[in-house]
Amino acid sequence: MTLTVSISDFRNNMSKYLDKVSQGNQVLIRDDKRDMSVAQINPVQTFDPVAFQKALDKAAGVFSAENHPEWRTKKDVIKWLRETRKNFDRKF
Repeated sequence: MTLTVSISDFRNNMSKYLDKVSQGNQVLIRDDKRDMSVAQINPVQTFDPVAFQKALDKAAGVFSAENHPEWRTKKDVIKWLRETRKNFDRKF
């Protein structure tokens, strides 16, 4: 959940808003006088090895030589990459 607060409200209740961030919320700090957002506080992302392994398992095998014959060998990948870049007129 995103909480939007003014600078003065954040300054007066900083501890309360930092507790909200530690619970997983996001705090957006706005300058009401200039009608603009000036800062955003997000919870720290931690590495979750279980979620990472699940993502790897889900993605495993998505790209294969059967699905993409143009990537069968290293030489084929280089050829495909050069042709694709040429088609998009990209310069590297």
